[in-house]
Amino acid sequence: MKAAYVHIRQTGAQIRTTAREFGVPEASLRHRLCGRENPESVHSGPQPPFSNEEEAHLVEHIKTMAECGYGYGRAEVVTMASEYAVYLEKRDQAHPLSMKWFRGFMPRWTELISFETLWS
Repeated sequence: MKAAYVHIRQTGAQIRTTAREFGVPEASLRHRLCGRENPESVHSGPQPPFSNEEEAHLVEHIKTMAECGYGYGRAEVVTMASEYAVYLEKRDQAHPLSMKWFRGFMPRWTELISFETLWS
């Protein structure tokens, strides 16, 4: 998708032809070109509730606790992240984060996979 986007921006090629040539959906390419979608966006769907800096803070806490001998389990990470989201006023108590959030969180922070305690 990014290659098709760059190709159109640099050469001024037609969107439909470029979409076919690069094997990407024409509508998605149009959305990125007109500014409806972020050209750097890789995944569709809602954005994560935390910014990169906020997630990094959460990850550092998890790693520090693991080094001290207390590894969090998946449910504990979700609970802790939900409390953090409430603290940052990004969620309310009635709408905690879910395991679906956790499944999206882990691929963004592959360094945590080495901490086996997260998978208990």
